[in-house]
Amino acid sequence: MKKRLIAKSLIGLVVGALFAHVITLMVNYFSCGQFLVCMPELTERFGFTGAIIVQTILGGIFGMIALGGTCFFDIEKWSLLRASMAHCALILVTYIVIGLLLHWFSFHIIPILIMTGIIIFVYALIWLIMYAVWKREIKELNRLAEEYKKDTDTSGN
Repeated sequence: MKKRLIAKSLIGLVVGALFAHVITLMVNYFSCGQFLVCMPELTERFGFTGAIIVQTILGGIFGMIALGGTCFFDIEKWSLLRASMAHCALILVTYIVIGLLLHWFSFHIIPILIMTGIIIFVYALIWLIMYAVWKREIKELNRLAEEYKKDTDTSGN
């Protein structure tokens, strides 16, 4: 489990760093009408190079936590609901903190509640899609197992 956590976290580091830059480009485009690499407030505070470094590091941390957090699903004692709730809460808290630090939204209750709603909605949508995929795969595996069982029963007689 530790090896999986480390591997997922390292992949998350890269994906998260890239994801942070994509989010920033989108936020700047929709709020300012320009594709800016960093939020203007972050650039003012740290300078251009410093802002890119801070954004890359925080994005990487988010990716590590989000992807590493999928190891909750590997805990056999936990139900799917418990693992999903823990993972969603982890992503929610991490995204809100990093989003505030990177100035993706302001430190006011309305933007935070809107982001919370968006994150929960997107998480639930992805969860439902993955659940449907897993359910279909399990159904197919069960069908193949039944088919295999019938083949071994007929060849054994």
